[in-house]
Amino acid sequence: MNEPELEPAPRGRIEKILDPNILAFLPPVAVVTAGMNSWMKEFGFWLGFMITIAASLALTIILTMPLHAAKKRRIALDAERGIFECAHREKGSVLKGRWAQGYAKAEPGRLLFQAKTGTTGPLAASVEVYSAPTPFGEPTKAPWAVLPRGRIVALNTDKGVVELAASPASLALLRERCLGELA
Repeated sequence: MNEPELEPAPRGRIEKILDPNILAFLPPVAVVTAGMNSWMKEFGFWLGFMITIAASLALTIILTMPLHAAKKRRIALDAERGIFECAHREKGSVLKGRWAQGYAKAEPGRLLFQAKTGTTGPLAASVEVYSAPTPFGEPTKAPWAVLPRGRIVALNTDKGVVELAASPASLALLRERCLGELA
């Protein structure tokens, strides 16, 4: 049976602009070039240096605030439809460190997964359907490179054991919608 593609909420313009992580480099460079020299002359080296660091951090935080708000709205829209961002691999796979980044949709009695290209790219692969998923074992901490602050849950499915790395909120959504458990 050919499943239709998952359709997560589209990423906004702000998220797309900030993909290259330009905000990690732009504020410090701007603050250093604009004010560090004058602050060092006025306040001395160490105090001027500390002011430069504080100004860089403040500017970075201010510039990333719209990004976090837009991302929360997008994630909330996806969660209403049972879709969440995650990584998955089949347990015992030859390439142990290779996780497929993508989106999953939790439906009663089944889990749909579709991989995307890279960490920010569009959905690319066909939808994989895992029927009758049942968790076994306790969720463990996911490697930071796979999903920062994420958890891994092992699911026994009709296609064998699958490991799914997702945020704690996404795993609660999975338990509620797919596994029939109360979160």
